[in-house]
Amino acid sequence: MNYGRIAMAALAATIIFFAIGFLGEGLLFRKDFSPYSGMYRSSEAISKYMPIGMLSFFVAMFAVSMIYASTYSVAGSGSVIAQGLRFGLLIGIFAACVHPITNFATMNLGAKLSAEITISTIVQWVLVGAVIAAVYKPAIAIAK
Repeated sequence: MNYGRIAMAALAATIIFFAIGFLGEGLLFRKDFSPYSGMYRSSEAISKYMPIGMLSFFVAMFAVSMIYASTYSVAGSGSVIAQGLRFGLLIGIFAACVHPITNFATMNLGAKLSAEITISTIVQWVLVGAVIAAVYKPAIAIAK
């Protein structure tokens, strides 16, 4: 494993995750959070905690990049990007089932917002998987 490439993949994945999250939750369905404003921090409070959240996401992306790097198969079917998309889809399904769907079951969130967050989560992770694959590229794949 190449830790430099893993770190670069993690950084790229963090950036794409936040960009896609901003597009979905920050622009497309931001208004759907309004009825649940009491459950979330204010914008000012979020700004205070954002460095912790960003560091936490980078660590998570580093871990996911490590998982990808340790399971990547040069002999696997499909291109590097196709494998990354497949990897991202699996992580996305996992993340959606663990986070937004269980939040819907345990919190007083509406079905529409929960569905939007679930779809957004899967899309984010699919793209993150593709980015990790594109940036990581094991030495064998680079040599080809």
